[in-house]
Amino acid sequence: MAVDVIFGEIVREYFETVAREMNTTMDNTSLSPVFNEAHDCSAGLFFYDGKDVSLIARANAEPVHIYASVHSVEGLIRYYRNDLADGDVIMVSDPYFYGSHIPDWTVMKPVFWNNKPVFFPGIRAHMIEVGGPVAGGYNSDARDVWQEGFRLAPMKLYDRGELRRDLLDLLKANNRQPEIMEGDLNAMIGACRVAERRVIELLEKYGIEQTLEATNYILDYSERRLRAAISEWPDGDYHGQAILDYDFADTRDINVECTLRVRGDEVEADFTGSHPQTRGYVNSRPGNTGSWVYSMFSVVFDDIPINSGFFRPISLKLPEGSVVNPLPPAPVGNSTICIGNDVGQATIKALEKIVPERVGAATLDLVVDTYFGTDNRFPDNPFYVSVEYFATPISSGAAYGVDGWGAWSTPHCSLKLTTVEMQEIQYPVLYLQGEYAKDTMAPGRWRGTPAFQMQRRNPDGCTVIHCIFVQGCEHPLQGFAGGGSGDGNYCILDYGGPNERKVTDLAFLYPSQPGEVIFFQSGGGGAWGPALEREPVSVLADVVEELLSVENAREQYAVVIDPERLVVLEAETEALRAQRSGP
Repeated sequence: MAVDVIFGEIVREYFETVAREMNTTMDNTSLSPVFNEAHDCSAGLFFYDGKDVSLIARANAEPVHIYASVHSVEGLIRYYRNDLADGDVIMVSDPYFYGSHIPDWTVMKPVFWNNKPVFFPGIRAHMIEVGGPVAGGYNSDARDVWQEGFRLAPMKLYDRGELRRDLLDLLKANNRQPEIMEGDLNAMIGACRVAERRVIELLEKYGIEQTLEATNYILDYSERRLRAAISEWPDGDYHGQAILDYDFADTRDINVECTLRVRGDEVEADFTGSHPQTRGYVNSRPGNTGSWVYSMFSVVFDDIPINSGFFRPISLKLPEGSVVNPLPPAPVGNSTICIGNDVGQATIKALEKIVPERVGAATLDLVVDTYFGTDNRFPDNPFYVSVEYFATPISSGAAYGVDGWGAWSTPHCSLKLTTVEMQEIQYPVLYLQGEYAKDTMAPGRWRGTPAFQMQRRNPDGCTVIHCIFVQGCEHPLQGFAGGGSGDGNYCILDYGGPNERKVTDLAFLYPSQPGEVIFFQSGGGGAWGPALEREPVSVLADVVEELLSVENAREQYAVVIDPERLVVLEAETEALRAQRSGP
């Protein structure tokens, strides 16, 4: 029986509100600033019809978590299919069991109705500490997955509502911050319990049959909308490429190839020709690879609800033994950023050949610093681990009609910039600089974000250990439709000191000294369209804001500006642009 459209939309919005409430619960109850400040987690509501696991609704959080979450929840449901009970809480974090990398834990709780599991709230969160040889989980020396942290096979943390203290103690024994880990895990479980309560309230109001009819409507609506849009594309093969600088082991210039094969109302994303898996920790498991692919399509079709119906017309071809589908026990710890980003770039560059005005700032390049040590501001010198979220995300490129913006790009669109004040309160650090750099924007009709520069100082008496990796120095974010590429990323150790050293790839387990300053540059993203098509008034605005010099306004945009009066000299500009454009 066809569901009433209005009722179907009411249920869809209700489910999405439930997912958002799950994320809000994480914000309000977690202990780690990775969640309550940076918001590195994602919530979803899933449905299992006895054959397929489907994402019904998700919070607008980390899009690159979403398909990976479906992958993990599917694995958990299939693993426990005949052993699910009311009150169970199940979790997993194993790259080779429907996972991505070890820090991304997935927690899922079945919702029972009439003694049957019908819906499955799940939350995926990046745990700041996961055991293993290196605090924080980014071990660039890893040559297999066992060197990356404590792998969590599927487990019931709660069995029929009873906490399994033995498993919790096992998790705490393999974590350098057991109290914080336990608090964050409780926040994830609490978020799932909130969703369980809300789903039961809906079922009590409308019953199971109407709710399931609405669920099928939700999936079919997204599928129908996407198929209709794809059917308007010309059949053909469209190729995109991206290159990763380094695997942080012994391989450079690692290519990712994406061919989108459009046939009727379906698309195959074929990654044949991508680089073989490497010894370094950038290999991407299928759940992570798929998340980046589907995130790029969500950029193009931003008005279609994202759920498993959206995934149906898009199939993946991921060659085994490649960086987009490695064989065990290849290390994968950095794959959610490196290679993942390149999967996104290759996909969006292929989409550019189909719908250029719908593509843009959809990927990111980072300088990531995971640092740890003991905090001597307190008598007991507690151990801490932190990820530098403030320096990393300012790399968004432009999109059609929009200049690059200074925040996370689309795959991480709901991550937040951590506040300097909270970082300084929670960790022994002091920020000296955080600002845009002049003359670093990718030139184009709509320009990229300027590079972001930051300086951070160690307090006196404090030694800090850093795991810093840099991507995008040799191969920065690409522009679109004739726009320029972004600026390169790098950092400088002992900035202004006697041992100053520029890093363009890796500084692993680097011990910064008391009083030492580290400089970071996160290069901006690519531009959209030719620079000569940028409105002179927009060029002038960047000069006035001191983001662009008068000299580069002329060099990059052929816009002549009076440096004293800061006005565009229209006749000179028109003549220079005519000269640059040629006959």
